[in-house]
Amino acid sequence: MGLENIGHLCSGFLGLINTEITKSILTVNGSFFFSIANHTITLVGLDAAYVKPVTNTYLVISPGQTMDVLVTANQALGHYYMAARQYSNTKPDILYFDHANATEILQYRGNYTPPSSPFFPSSTLPSYKDFIAAANFTTRFRSLASLEHPTNVPQNATTRMFIVVSMGEFLGPNSSCNGINGNGSKLASSMNNISWVNPPIDVLMAYYRYISQTIRLVLITALPMKGTKVKVLEYNETVEIVFQGTNVLDNSEAHPMHLHGHSFYVIGTGIGNFDEETDPKGYNLVDPPLVNTVEVPQEGWATIRFMANNPGVRFMHCHYDRHLSWGMDFAFIVKNGDTSGRSMRHPLAYMPPCTASAADHSLRLFDFSDEKLNTFFRT
Repeated sequence: MGLENIGHLCSGFLGLINTEITKSILTVNGSFFFSIANHTITLVGLDAAYVKPVTNTYLVISPGQTMDVLVTANQALGHYYMAARQYSNTKPDILYFDHANATEILQYRGNYTPPSSPFFPSSTLPSYKDFIAAANFTTRFRSLASLEHPTNVPQNATTRMFIVVSMGEFLGPNSSCNGINGNGSKLASSMNNISWVNPPIDVLMAYYRYISQTIRLVLITALPMKGTKVKVLEYNETVEIVFQGTNVLDNSEAHPMHLHGHSFYVIGTGIGNFDEETDPKGYNLVDPPLVNTVEVPQEGWATIRFMANNPGVRFMHCHYDRHLSWGMDFAFIVKNGDTSGRSMRHPLAYMPPCTASAADHSLRLFDFSDEKLNTFFRT
């Protein structure tokens, strides 16, 4: 953690990464509260971008997020627990989640008798279901928006998208497997009722041969459709996305949505269904946080804006591993700009593919014919 042996009245820098295997704690499949006994924590950065300092006795971090925080060692010489516990943003009556506390010890240097047990942040580490504590922290995020660190928030959007993020199920062929409802069904997740399927061909190569420019708004049901849908964006196009959470299958929870290749501004969030007439009036277009992961609230919405200025295939997905593997994924293709510095390199004339068998060392060309691509990228 970087703070296991710290001098009195020193300031320590602590980086938190909510990912799978790091020294900086936490896991990829849950949001977490974090607190240090008898100490305050000052948040100064989110996803590698500065924010206006937020000083608090705890923080909450979602899967995929990174946070830079400062801690001052200004307490009596001793040992203090740094503790994290899961923030379960599901319904209050859902209790089957990990109730363990993850801990490490902040240990002061100096001449003193170590305590029999470190202090624990009992009064400052929120409970597992403390929605209010989570909201009170995350709603304070603001970019610096200073002369040294200006913002570049798109004031208007040339492309607007409304994406429903939802849970669902795929019905089984029979009831031989009990499934989630005793009918052989399997859990699924989707974006606009499309549950992502990884195509057996390279999406980036498909960019050069055939491009689908569709994302469909369909009736959201508990039975999503499988598909591979890609949205094509012009270079420097300004994009606004409203993510809307649902309670399909009576199973609402927050979804940390993560975009590869771009950061974006979170200009608004709210609880309930998004109102296109009233909610945009509350957008923050002055100093919203610049991040690459936003948590869509349980049965709520979040709006982001960004400029599509990084050519290539850009994956967007829920950062819960189980939701990602169940299909809550999507991809953009950002087209080239007008110079070589704003464009992808052209593909090689020949790219040796992996062979089907390790014993087969012959080289084969992928079939990138329009007929083949049409199978996976339908308009």
